[in-house]
This record gives sequence, C-alpha cells and structure tokens, in this order.
Amino acid sequence: MPAASSDSTRFFQVGTARARITPAAGMPYLGYGWDRQDPFLGVHDELWAKALVIDDGEQAVALVACDMIGFPPAPFAALVREQVATHTSIQGEHVMLSASHSHSSHASIDLSTLDLDWPWVQDLIHSLAGAAIGAWQRRQPAVIKVSSGEILGISENRRVIRGDGNVYRNWDRTASSEEVRRGPTDPEVGVLLAQRPDGSPLAVLCNFTAHPICAMSQALVSADYPGFAMAAVEAALGPKVTALFTQGACGDVNPPQVRRNPRDAREVGLQLAGEVLRTAASLLPDEVPTVERRVQVASKRVNWDYRADLPTKDEAERAYAAARAQFQLLEGSGASAAEVRAEANKHSVVREQYELTRNDARQEEGEIQILKIGESAWVGVPGELFCRIGLDIKEQSPFANTYIVGYANCYQGYFPTPIAYEEGGYEVRMGRWSRFTAAAGESVQETTLELLGNMR
Repeated sequence: MPAASSDSTRFFQVGTARARITPAAGMPYLGYGWDRQDPFLGVHDELWAKALVIDDGEQAVALVACDMIGFPPAPFAALVREQVATHTSIQGEHVMLSASHSHSSHASIDLSTLDLDWPWVQDLIHSLAGAAIGAWQRRQPAVIKVSSGEILGISENRRVIRGDGNVYRNWDRTASSEEVRRGPTDPEVGVLLAQRPDGSPLAVLCNFTAHPICAMSQALVSADYPGFAMAAVEAALGPKVTALFTQGACGDVNPPQVRRNPRDAREVGLQLAGEVLRTAASLLPDEVPTVERRVQVASKRVNWDYRADLPTKDEAERAYAAARAQFQLLEGSGASAAEVRAEANKHSVVREQYELTRNDARQEEGEIQILKIGESAWVGVPGELFCRIGLDIKEQSPFANTYIVGYANCYQGYFPTPIAYEEGGYEVRMGRWSRFTAAAGESVQETTLELLGNMR
C-alpha cells in the first residue's frame, strides 16, 4: 500500500551505501602487550561502514556507522569530511562518523601506535568517505518515522562497588564481599525508519547502550553483537534494507557476560535485533505519523583539561626510558611470553603517561555534534560517556527522541561522572583512555544541553 499521503512535502531524499572494511590477516588489533597490538589471524565475520544520507531539500546530513573500535585523532574525520564535501553537496561539518566500539576490529584508536599515513588508515578514510558519497548518489524519496523500544537483560553496569570499598568489573564473579551499589543502565532502543513511498523499508538506524565485548580482542575479526544484530535485521526486512547501529553512552555498561566468544555476541545480537524489528514493525503502518521534513546540525568545539596528577614531560620521559630498558632486558633474557606480558602490563601506566606528555599541551580540543532529524536528536560524543550522563542528557533534552552516539568522529577516552574519580577503577585510572579531569564529563552534558536548547 502507498504511504498515507502523496504530499511530496513529506518526503526526504534518503540514500544508503556500504563499504567492506574488514582488515586482512596480519593487521593489528588492540591487544594487551607493551604496544597493545597483536595481529589478526583471520576473519570470523565481516566489518562494514554503512552510510545514511538524509536530505531535506535545503541541507543534508550523512551518518557513517562503522564496525570499528573508534576513530584516530581529529584529522582523520576532517579528511573523511573533506572528501565527502568535495564530491557531494553535504557540508563537511554535517558528516558524523559513528563507531560501534567493537574490540575485535582495527587498532584504530590512539591507545596503540598509529600513523595517519599508514596505507590501511588511508584506505579507511577512502572507504568511509566512499560510503557517504555512494549514499548521496543513491538518494530516493522516503518518509522518516522515529520511536523507541526497550530491552532488558543484555546490559548491566560494569562498575560494581563491593563491601570492601573497591570497584570490581561486572565479569569478576570471584569477589567475596557483598555488592553495595552499581551505576545505571540504559535499556532504550532508539529506531529511525526510512520508508519508501510504497511503504517498504529503506533503512533502519538504531541506537543501544552496551560495550561490544562479547568477542573481546579476538585474533579473528568480528563486529561483535552489533554486527550480528544488524545482519539479522537486514535478513528479516530484505536485501533492499540497510541497518545501521550507533552506540550509546556505554562507558560503564557491558553485556552481563563477557566471555570473549563470538557465540555470545551472536546471542546478544539476535536479542537486540528482535527489539529493533519489533519497534521498526510498529512504525511501518501508514497511519503512524512521519517526522517533519527538516534536518538541522549543531556542533561546538570544547577544550578539556588534562588531569592534574599527570607528571611533567621530563618526569614521564625518564620513567618511560627506565621501564623500557627493563622490559627489553627481560625480552632478551629468554623469559616466557607470559613473563614478558606481565612486565608489559606492569609498566603500561608509565607508557601511557609518556604518550600523554610527549608534547607540552595540558588540554585537548573535542567536538560535540548534533544531527537533528525531524524531532529526533542524535548527539555525537567523541568517546566513552558514562551512562548516568547520557541518561541526564536524555531526561533534560527538549526532544523526546534524543540518542547519544558515542565514539563519534574521534576517540578521546572516557568521560566519567565526578563520583567515579573518587571511587577509582579502570575507567579513571591514568592513561590515554582517561586523560581529562572530572569536569570533562560535566562539560559534555552542559555543552550538549546548550546546543539542544538552541535547536528548538
């Protein structure tokens, strides 16, 4: 049946395209050694960059959802945006890159050695830009509808405070002391449906909040549960549908079981797919209202201060030189791989501090970006926002359908709540994944709400 109205003012121009970004065997993934890199041995399931372009006739936006752990420093996104702007009418600042945060994907964030001039990084730039350009070229009339579902049982807050006062991760089931408290989760499943004039689905954009670490740091490439979920959605809706996943404020949220097994990723992914499909199906009927044919973009660059406990450049350099000498001595002594790895882990903080102080900067610039599609707002944050902050943004947003898009455009580590710094734990331990003061998370919330307020 045709859509409820033939009024052409209801229709956006919507396009989708994808590019395979599966790394070859031998390419690095994020491991645990001194340089945090290990080589892939093969492929379990493919990785994709999927682009969705939405054009309201006056301006257009592009969202590129990628099966990646995150993006390299800001020049990477700038190069992708430049290529898209050159070959389309989409302004560069209207392009949002979104990473699912799969931990069995390319070592593409600055927790390990990374050079933007490396061929595989350049290939990623071309692939992501190419997907967006292809989506622009494939635009066709479509209406857009937005709603949210909910799924319980496939996510839990991973920071568990126990009676001994320490913070445990949710997969540590051996702690003897009683659980005192843990943070919240966000069970909301956001769904945007793009629907052709004949009523058939064109694209499904979804949002959910949980670290993709069922298949964590595997030697076989995997998109983890988001990949399985989107493949199941596409299989159910047909070959002419593109399903895209965006990650929420999952800085402290995991699946209940972190088993490092693709079978678990499939199980979680299929459960999520079921709720995405249920919500998408509720939007298909002709009588379901469509959103206003309008897109808006807002962004702001903010400076975040580095932590006060970061050592000086000279102190960090001396500590790193000493640790590296000890590490190399152990490697040359014929020590076992386990002993070498233990030594690497022991000195990892020293290396992280050295990397952070290699230049004299004591702050870093980041971008908060919002794509508003109809009455829905998709908030891009360049890292791992804690769930409580994401929930607060949603609750205070002037738009009922507000979704956090974590790992957007760049990876700049964790953005925890202030209380997390007092409690301790991995997310606030000194390192490139935790380089900002407690004010950074608050700044993300304040900046986001300011931008949302100005978009009313």
